[in-house]
Amino acid sequence: MKKLICISTMFIAGIATAADKPADKPWHNEKPTLSTINAPTKVMPMVCKQEQAMAYLKELQSGEKDIYSIKSNDHGGKGANDSGWLTWRVDDPSNLIPCPKGGASESEVGMCWKELNDEPTVIGLVRVAPGTAAPHYHREMECYYGLSGEGLTWAQERMQPFGPGDYIEIPSKAIHYTPNTFDDQDLIYMYWFPLDGKFSTFKYQWPQDVGPGEQLMFDFVPYTNSKLVRSGNGGYGWDVIQKSK
Repeated sequence: MKKLICISTMFIAGIATAADKPADKPWHNEKPTLSTINAPTKVMPMVCKQEQAMAYLKELQSGEKDIYSIKSNDHGGKGANDSGWLTWRVDDPSNLIPCPKGGASESEVGMCWKELNDEPTVIGLVRVAPGTAAPHYHREMECYYGLSGEGLTWAQERMQPFGPGDYIEIPSKAIHYTPNTFDDQDLIYMYWFPLDGKFSTFKYQWPQDVGPGEQLMFDFVPYTNSKLVRSGNGGYGWDVIQKSK
């Protein structure tokens, strides 16, 4: 996830707004869909089996590395910010700062992330505070793997459990979000885009970015049930800038 994302959107979980994005690839869908058609699974989906991502997962799953010791730009990758776990303040989204020792739950925006790889594949780790999330979509297909904590993920047009050991395959332009349903700890998962690299070419679409037709699609997603979204403190997505905790 890149600093320019914070500047252009004032929220994040990985958004880029590059005007010079390359032409869409064959695996990029033309139109958004209401959700992924795939349910969470304990078996890695075939399309998620990307070389660098699998090498990082092997380290995490075996216990050889943890979320602090795992190295950025490893396994043949390059271009990631190797500053460790980062977040930002609501009133200063362009200035990235270290994630608090207590994790995303102690950050103003309810989210911290760690970049692992930018090219040839975008890979990273994310920590989401309890109740924090908002739906979005992007043209790039994405995969998640749950590391710790408990959450729900919007899949097959309903909320489904998502936690340690779970994979989820999210097709191109499928609306998705994964809120943390734990009361006292972060939801932590690895994300990667198995067919796309160079995050500066990505463009995320959040509810405030789309026209009335696509807004209707977002209205079917039960994200207003998120505790922080309801309270006005927002989630790591579109409305996090409204006010600080």
